[in-house]
Amino acid sequence: MKRDSRRLRHDRAATAEAVRDDLRDLLARWRAAEFADDATVVVSELLSNALRHGRPPVRVACALRRRYPGRTALRIEVADAGPSFDTTLVRARWRHPSFTLEESGRGLFLVDALASRWGDEPTRHGHTVWAVLGAPDGPPP
Repeated sequence: MKRDSRRLRHDRAATAEAVRDDLRDLLARWRAAEFADDATVVVSELLSNALRHGRPPVRVACALRRRYPGRTALRIEVADAGPSFDTTLVRARWRHPSFTLEESGRGLFLVDALASRWGDEPTRHGHTVWAVLGAPDGPPP
């Protein structure tokens, strides 16, 4: 298994657009441009949530895993110093009829639609929201 990983630049001065551009450039260098469209949506949503609901510092990282030919996965992580959240409650809210009436809260719904899996992990200094695009773990079919 080959793995490439990189922390993307993000600070208060870096816009979400700059992070998306860095991610596109990185994916091109890794010869994984097929992830670019979905990955830029996912990183935008995760980053905007961290900036809106989390606490600094905010960190963005990604890793590409090539397990087998045709079994490549991209993991995007956005970490901040805020508290973690219960993904089960977030998913339950989507099933409630009032969800369609809300004006916000659709970002993780988009992440869920684009990612093969996603979640939230508490850390010593906050939490990390992650999403995996591409092939799930395991041997080839």
